[in-house]
Amino acid sequence: MPTLVQFGAGNIGRGFIAPTFAAAGWTVVFVEVAPALVVALRARGGYRVRVVGNSGEQVQEVRGVQVVDGRDIPAVAAALASCDLAATAVGLNVLPRLGEPLAAGLARRERPLDVLVCENGAQAHEQLRAAVLARDAALAASLGCVRTSIGRMIPPPAPGEDVLDIRVEGYAKLPVERAAFRGAVPVVPNLVAKDDFDLVLAQKLYLHNLTHACLAYGGHLRGCIDIPACMQEVALVAQVRAIASAVAEALGRRHGGTAQSDSLAIADDLLERYRNRALADPVARVARDPWRKLAADDRLVGAARLCLAQGVGIAPIAAAIADACRYAAAADEPRAAEWNALAPLARLATAAALIPEDPIMTATAKQLATAGARACAAAQMRAAGLCLTEAEAAAIEIADFGLGRYAEFGLAIHVYVNTKRCCAKELMMLPGQTCPEHRHPPIDGDPGKEETFRVRSGEVWLHLAGDADETAKQSALARLPTDKKDTVTVFRTVHLKPGEQATLGPNVKHWFTAGAQGAVVSEFSTRSRDEADIFTDPAIVRVP
Repeated sequence: MPTLVQFGAGNIGRGFIAPTFAAAGWTVVFVEVAPALVVALRARGGYRVRVVGNSGEQVQEVRGVQVVDGRDIPAVAAALASCDLAATAVGLNVLPRLGEPLAAGLARRERPLDVLVCENGAQAHEQLRAAVLARDAALAASLGCVRTSIGRMIPPPAPGEDVLDIRVEGYAKLPVERAAFRGAVPVVPNLVAKDDFDLVLAQKLYLHNLTHACLAYGGHLRGCIDIPACMQEVALVAQVRAIASAVAEALGRRHGGTAQSDSLAIADDLLERYRNRALADPVARVARDPWRKLAADDRLVGAARLCLAQGVGIAPIAAAIADACRYAAAADEPRAAEWNALAPLARLATAAALIPEDPIMTATAKQLATAGARACAAAQMRAAGLCLTEAEAAAIEIADFGLGRYAEFGLAIHVYVNTKRCCAKELMMLPGQTCPEHRHPPIDGDPGKEETFRVRSGEVWLHLAGDADETAKQSALARLPTDKKDTVTVFRTVHLKPGEQATLGPNVKHWFTAGAQGAVVSEFSTRSRDEADIFTDPAIVRVP
């Protein structure tokens, strides 16, 4: 019966690595320093793994395990001398301490030893190798430090839970780097040898870690408590899917082959696993330490850099970065006071060491401006007495007509319904903001959109085709900046106050400007096809 020496009996060692090999008939020898775990493992010789999901749980018994106190170097060396494989799951800070016992064990062996490095760090395998060879450089040919990718999610123990028994999700695949093995790759179910391991690690960081963080930061802004609750937010899930699609495309371009389709499949699987209510991973835990998660080489900014390098647009990722920049750190998080004292964009610049001209900075600045505009529009709606859910608030369209001058030319739009027969919207406008001149043309036998505007709050000057004297024309033009006065051609003015409304027929040129307090305007119409609107200003793109 083959033997695995498992350094660390924590969540990953006890909840993933050991049960994977025990189920394949291996003997597991834990190396552990925590007295409570050492005593319990010696006394019981095993424990239960509770595989939990939305449909219930299954119990996997892990029996016949042994334990060696990690502080007893000769005993650890003796276990390593005769084992078939070793694995680590101790944390990056502890990893260098394994150099001494591993060197001692290798010195007693007649054949090489492969060690699965199950740590959360891209260079962990090199750290471990350096720690061993610092003890004895002659051991280089005898040591295989094998990179792995740990994907199983393991919830923190609930208060009062058994010291050994552990809850885990059903996912149990363990990718390992084929080329790093000194000996044969063990034939163990769920142990998957991979050739392009750089792709595997990128998929872990830029799909799993990234989407998890995006859900947490978006969920934090929506008041979600845990990740399954985030998965109930339709707009947020759509955003995360768009992010995963962008990353999958970038990975496909960089690695070729089936990298893109494989990455999309991984993302789809993750978005189902995140719905597991039994895991209930807290948003506060996943979002914790934004300094690290926004670092230049970590999941968020790193994914944006990957996409930029492969010519893939980063707007979805920039939106998630903007969410992270708006995160309010808890008092016990690293450098929380410093984080909370900075403006959102300054947080990104500091965490990722980005200059203002960096495309990630400019894209995030745009997203932050959009988020601010959405928040303002939602507040306007609610102040006008209109009900709006958080999901609806997050989905408000911010239209700047491709001009990049939203405060002057733009609309915030909440769509209630838009079918083949009817449409209802709310239009939120900033003080003095203008919706540029346009018309709704006939399409496929349809005469074009007919619409009624009703002012809920504020006031609006609506300009239409028809008779207008020079005074009316000049008054209308005064509401426009100098460089845009030649982009309007109709000047008949209807001044609408709260409770007043106007109906426009199809294909009628019109433009309108909000008063000094801004405005909320209800629009009731036939079918809306924004992409077909025709604007007088050739610089405008309705759907950029």
